[in-house]
Amino acid sequence: MKNAIHTLKLLAAVLAAGLGACQDAAVEVYDASLNSLLRPSAVTAVAADSEHIAVSWRGSAGAFRLEYALNEDFAGDVAVVEPVEDNKYTVGELTEATTYYFRVMALSDKTGVSSSEYSAVTTARTLTEPKIPNVKASSEMVYTTSPWSVTCTVTMTWGEAGTEPEAISEVRATPAAGGQALVFPVSEEEAAAQRTAFSEGVLTDTEYTLELYAGKKMRGTCTHRTVPGPVPALYASAQLDFTTDPVSASAEIRWELYYVSPEELSEIVLTRKGVETPERQVPVTPADIAAGSATVTALAPGAEYTAALKSRDGKTIASSEFTTPEAPGQDVIVVRPGDDLAAIISAPDRQYETVYLVAGEYTVTADAAIPIARNLELYSDDPARTTISITKNFQPEGTLEQIILRNLRIECSTYLMQARSDYDIALLRIDNCIVDLNSGATGASTLFNTTKGTATKQMLHQYEVVNSIVFSNAGQTQNIVYGSASGSIGEFEKIVMRHSTFSNCARGLIYVTNTADCAYEIELENCTLYNVASAGSNALIDIRMAGTANASGRRIALRNSVMWFGSTKGYQVLRFAGSGEGQYVPKEQIDCANFYHFASQTPAFGSSAYNVADRMTPYNGAPADLWQNPMADPSAAGASFRIKDQSVRAAQEAAGTTLGDPRWE
Repeated sequence: MKNAIHTLKLLAAVLAAGLGACQDAAVEVYDASLNSLLRPSAVTAVAADSEHIAVSWRGSAGAFRLEYALNEDFAGDVAVVEPVEDNKYTVGELTEATTYYFRVMALSDKTGVSSSEYSAVTTARTLTEPKIPNVKASSEMVYTTSPWSVTCTVTMTWGEAGTEPEAISEVRATPAAGGQALVFPVSEEEAAAQRTAFSEGVLTDTEYTLELYAGKKMRGTCTHRTVPGPVPALYASAQLDFTTDPVSASAEIRWELYYVSPEELSEIVLTRKGVETPERQVPVTPADIAAGSATVTALAPGAEYTAALKSRDGKTIASSEFTTPEAPGQDVIVVRPGDDLAAIISAPDRQYETVYLVAGEYTVTADAAIPIARNLELYSDDPARTTISITKNFQPEGTLEQIILRNLRIECSTYLMQARSDYDIALLRIDNCIVDLNSGATGASTLFNTTKGTATKQMLHQYEVVNSIVFSNAGQTQNIVYGSASGSIGEFEKIVMRHSTFSNCARGLIYVTNTADCAYEIELENCTLYNVASAGSNALIDIRMAGTANASGRRIALRNSVMWFGSTKGYQVLRFAGSGEGQYVPKEQIDCANFYHFASQTPAFGSSAYNVADRMTPYNGAPADLWQNPMADPSAAGASFRIKDQSVRAAQEAAGTTLGDPRWE
């Protein structure tokens, strides 16, 4: 009877196994006493995706034990899933594109009956999932000297526009040379923006493998070598020394040592360009080391030098080239702090056109506007060392070939210049100046303002603001570069604003609303505009000349610049007298290229007839995302409009262009 029962059970097992046991063709039965279960058969494994494999089998048992490993002999680490109460199980959290081996055991829950032997081994490989495209990385390095620290920040971007962002949860940065991976969490907001930045523990000049993970799944990767760390640097700034006869020059030599010990310093060697023998060898004293700088005197004016900072073993730690200022010629008026600058400039019998200011502070006080009736070039060596504070504006008048202000810091309590009578000026240039237009008050101020007064003819041919910083007070109802209000007759031919920074004004740069009718050109190129038109009542360039006869000769160029409006309304870029024939500058006469605005501020125009917003580039971010440290006073300590957004920098580099005032770089 026992054998009969055994035969029936064996037949049932064979029928249950059927012909589908392609993975385990032999059905094995143990001894007739049935003291162990049949081992599972027909074990199959099929990859469901990049991290799941579905395993199924045939067998009769209350529960099963599933094992899987990375090798066929199951040596080493073996993963176990038990009990499995079904004849199938999906294994998850597997590694993408990896081969796994599986085997199954039937588990016995009856006394006297043991579990089965393992099934035959089957295998499957997880699928390869398409990775996130366009995984890119850039880095920048910021350092401080006191205390000494270096921060290297890596910015990663990924994905494609128009695709659903994946739920990236972390970035793993593994040094290519070996070592533990750095792990940085990615927030939901960063994952949605497909952009993150991290710095903790990141080293300069190091190649990393950067991997994006969604949970335990690696979804994209790239390699990136971080930017080099700081190296010792030497800086030199020179000025004329009028205490010697003849006039000589001196230079302040500053250094940043970073990893070099100050005790290693020996001397500063100065060599004139084209000469092999050093001209000066100046020992570095303990006081110099404490100050981080030294002053070298008795240098030749108008000469090119190389300064080299030497170590005790004679090696060059750092070097820098600089040029000393030219000494004023015989046809130059030399002015010193304490001299009456207003009287010198306005004197009708002033002997020379060129006025040189010895470094220092000048206060120009006057009871009335200070006339400029003769050609004038007013300059010094460095705006950081020469400041003019004026209580009354300069007043150009008559026929002038030029008015040039160069290398000055000027602090105005009113307009810098305001004309109220006839003038014909061939060139007005403000070059490498810092102009504070009454930033401490709310009274109106501008660089050049014209009003009719007693005038019958007012013409400014060429007006240039180059390499300069101009800032004002956002409460002032004034345009800060050029203003010609209602009732005035002022005309101009060309206004150029280039390589300059303009900040913190209630209105815009140029405002004209008068009866004039002239052809004109305006060029705004490589300028940084911050907190402009904060009142929202005027356009950046706002010209409403009544005349229309010369409209065909008018040109506007907006190139390689970036603007942030300070207002919460308006965002006006251009506005003209109207949209009628001849009242505006048409699109074909407007050159707009590589001109950035912030995406949150949609550019507005006085009319669709000259709306060139489609030629502008929106920036998705805030001022603090784009610039290093923007401030209303760009000349303040710590202010920086250097572009820090690496994606913008990369776009400019690829195009061979520079965005904004390049001097911040």
